[in-house]
Amino acid sequence: MPTKINTTIMFVCLIASCNCFILSCKKKEDPEPQLQATFPTPSYPQPSDADAVLVAVMASVPAPVDLPTIPGMPASSLEIQYGMGIAAFKGNAKADNVRLNDTELKFANGVHMWQPDYSNLTNPANLTGITFTNGVNWKVTNPAIEKSLTNLPGTPKVTSAKTITKSAGYTITNQSVGNAQKILYGIYSADGKFVLKEADGASTQIHFSASELAELGSTEQGIIQANAYAIQDETIGGKKVYFVRQSSYSLVSVAIN
Repeated sequence: MPTKINTTIMFVCLIASCNCFILSCKKKEDPEPQLQATFPTPSYPQPSDADAVLVAVMASVPAPVDLPTIPGMPASSLEIQYGMGIAAFKGNAKADNVRLNDTELKFANGVHMWQPDYSNLTNPANLTGITFTNGVNWKVTNPAIEKSLTNLPGTPKVTSAKTITKSAGYTITNQSVGNAQKILYGIYSADGKFVLKEADGASTQIHFSASELAELGSTEQGIIQANAYAIQDETIGGKKVYFVRQSSYSLVSVAIN
């Protein structure tokens, strides 16, 4: 499959992940514009030969508060994780029903999607989302699509610093992962500007030059993201279906200057 198609699919998934992270981690006292205002739910462009694109995502972000350090024990930090599903059909069509691991994906703005629901915090599933412990299982009616897939790639946890000096360039570093075909890296500023780069699935770092970062606006609320993914396609019932398995890690509250 051409890299251009891969990047198109992954880009819309990356934006969706950014929306959820900002909603879950923003601070009320922060006067700076938030990314959800400049990154609305996208229209989900698809490969020209796709009848459907079905995406399973496990997304992670550091929690705003670290766990207290215990003497004699290694330092640790909380992470927020949730499982998300995205299903887009040709012509922004609505399927009769889309379920990912028995969780229904609601239809809005031409796409079926699960995102965190902060209106009812008494139900943990509203925040943690879809569980992928037993792999990925899609069941769609009208069009009829059923597919079981293996586990998602590992989480490419970002380990680089949270301060970016544009004039000096910046290298994103991340933990190595398994089961990934590619890793898509992104840096976002709060003015809607962003830069993306892709590397092979074994990548543990990528460099952005000063010229590549020059267009990013200065902010204290930037995002660094690494997305490990695998894509496969299959013709089911005469329809070309792309299946994406993705694990994302977003470092938030990044200073860009």
